[in-house]
Amino acid sequence: MSATSSLIKLTELASETSSERRRELLRDVTDLYFANQNTCSSIENEHFDEILCRVTSEMQKEVRKEMALQFASKPKAPLQLLRQLASDEIDIAEPVLANSPILQDRHLQEIITTGKQQHMQVISTRETLSAEVTSDLVDHANDKTLVTLANNRGARFNRQSMQKMVSRSETVTALQAPLVEHQDLPADLMNEMYLFAEKTVRERILSRNQEIDPKVLEEALAKVKTKTIEKPQELPEGYQKACFFIDGLHAKGKLDGAGLIKFERAGERLSFTLGLAKLANVDYGTIDRVLQRDDVDALALICRGVGFDTAMFVTITLLVSRNANKNTGIAGDLRELYISIPEDAAKRTLRFWQMRQKLETGQAA
Repeated sequence: MSATSSLIKLTELASETSSERRRELLRDVTDLYFANQNTCSSIENEHFDEILCRVTSEMQKEVRKEMALQFASKPKAPLQLLRQLASDEIDIAEPVLANSPILQDRHLQEIITTGKQQHMQVISTRETLSAEVTSDLVDHANDKTLVTLANNRGARFNRQSMQKMVSRSETVTALQAPLVEHQDLPADLMNEMYLFAEKTVRERILSRNQEIDPKVLEEALAKVKTKTIEKPQELPEGYQKACFFIDGLHAKGKLDGAGLIKFERAGERLSFTLGLAKLANVDYGTIDRVLQRDDVDALALICRGVGFDTAMFVTITLLVSRNANKNTGIAGDLRELYISIPEDAAKRTLRFWQMRQKLETGQAA
C-alpha cells in the first residue's frame, strides 16, 4: 500500500471515536508504518508519530502494551511514541526501556531523573549503557537497581561513579562481588574494598591482584585528580608527639614487631598503631580502621605483608582483638588463617594501599 494510502488511514484513525474501530485502525496503521517507513518523507513519518502518540495514549492498557511490544526492538520506530511508552506504567514501558535502540542517552536520563525506581531497574539491564547514563543511575537508583547495574558487564562507569558504588558497597554487601568482577573498577578502589569486604570477596581481591601489574596501576593513579574514598578522621590527642617518637625509632632501625607488642602490653595503642602503620608503610587511618573493626583477616594481611612470622601475628592478634575467639577461634585457627594468605598477595595488596597514600599525600602538598 502506498504512503498516500497510509496517510488516509491515519486521517481516519485520528477522527474515529469508536474504541474498537480505533484499535483495528491502529493495527492497520502500525502495519502500514513498517511497510512504508523507508518510502515516506520525514514529514509523513512525523505525522505517523504524532497521531500514533495521541491515539495510543487514549487506548486501554492492553493496547498500549501491545504497541510497546511491537515497537520495542525495531531499528526504526517513531521516537515520540517510544518515549511516551517508555514513561508509561512499568509493564508497558519494560520492553521499550530494556531493548529499544531508538532511545538515546538523553531520553533514558530524562526517565531516570523522574525517580521511577522500577523504570530505572529495567534501564540498568540494557545490553549497553554509557558512563553518562550509569552516572545518573548511581545518583538516583535504589540499592536493588545498583546491584543489577553492577552485574551488567555492558555498563560503563567513570571513576567518580565507581567511587560512589564502592562507598555504597560498604553497607550494601550484595554490591561487593559484582563490583570486584567489573572491568571498570580501578584496582586501587578494589583494594580499598578489602578493608570492609566479605571474606569470599576478599579472597577474590587477592586473586585478582595477582593479575594486575603494579606498574600499570601506578601509571593510572598518577593521572587521577581526586582522592579515592574520602575518610575524614579526627586524630587522637598526642598524635604528633607519638609520630615523632615512632619516626625516630624507625630511623634508628629500632622499630619491629617485638616493640609493637611491648607498646600494646603497656597500653600504648596509639604508638602500636603508628608503629604498625610505619612498618607497613600505610597511613595511620587504615591501621586504626582495622583495629577499630577488630578485623582479624585484614590484620593478618597487613602482618603478612610486613613479614612477621606466624607466632608474632598470633601474639599481636590475641593482644589487640577485643574477642579473637569470636572472629577466628583459638590460636591454632589464627595460625591456619595466617598461613593461608600468600605472602606475595599480601605484599601486593599493601603496595596498592601504599600507592594510594603516596597519591593522596601528593595531592595534599
